[in-house]
Amino acid sequence: MANESSEPAKGPPLPPGPPRPPGPLSRRPLLKFGLLAAGLALAGYLGTRSPRDQHVTLVLGTAADRVIGLEIQYLAADGELARDARMAFEPGAAPRVVSHAPHLSDGDYTLRIDLDTREGRRSTERRVTLGGGTTQIDLAGVLTPAPRTTP
Repeated sequence: MANESSEPAKGPPLPPGPPRPPGPLSRRPLLKFGLLAAGLALAGYLGTRSPRDQHVTLVLGTAADRVIGLEIQYLAADGELARDARMAFEPGAAPRVVSHAPHLSDGDYTLRIDLDTREGRRSTERRVTLGGGTTQIDLAGVLTPAPRTTP
């Protein structure tokens, strides 16, 4: 009878095959990095969309002593009132520069500004883009009376 063996025949070693794809353990650092990058991108996006303190300065100039009240409305791009503020001043005591820090998201706004003076109310609208820095609005021209024309 022939001697049968279950052992494979020994021969020369096989050449190495193509590289194997990385296993699950080597993908883990890439997955962590990808999740971290996605989280940072999301946080950056949400950071610009969430309300934060904006800095708005209203320059009244040399005619500030005529101002006794000020109202400012911040209208969002869709026309909705986002924030408003009213300030009253003793006659002759309004500062030349009024600072306001509304808590708003970055973006485009229309500002409706009403100035109460000793002579009456003056109103203006200004379009601004708030982005976290300081936005300055010059209102001295609104307070300066228009020159009279004689017929």
